[in-house]
Amino acid sequence: MLSDYIGDRKEGFLLQTRRGNMLSPESFFRNGLAAIFKRMGRTRVRFNAFRRFRESVLLRSECRQILMDYWMGHENPDMSARYGRQLIEDVKYRKEWAQKVGLGFDLPQAEPPSDVNCATCATNFVDHAPAANA
Repeated sequence: MLSDYIGDRKEGFLLQTRRGNMLSPESFFRNGLAAIFKRMGRTRVRFNAFRRFRESVLLRSECRQILMDYWMGHENPDMSARYGRQLIEDVKYRKEWAQKVGLGFDLPQAEPPSDVNCATCATNFVDHAPAANA
């Protein structure tokens, strides 16, 4: 869809006026987007909401930070962290990534000590596990 919109253009602004000038985000908002948001019952939403949404989608992906910064036009790498702050509150997302990333090492499995007979002492094996394995 974007390729069709751009056509054969090799220069200029992606979103531009008929004269080839930059399309102002304020004009775009005032001449159409504001009415759409109003019908949706949304207030205090500005053009930059799209940018923040896209940033959070990229942060949720496996995209490299250097590409995100390039696509978003960030000179300051801390901008991604500001826009993606909502992901910190997304417990499901955090759990998915904790599972994907893992610990970086395998946890050792506790072996039952050979000198303890749990059937005789009537306790659970876990009670006998050495402290180093806990």
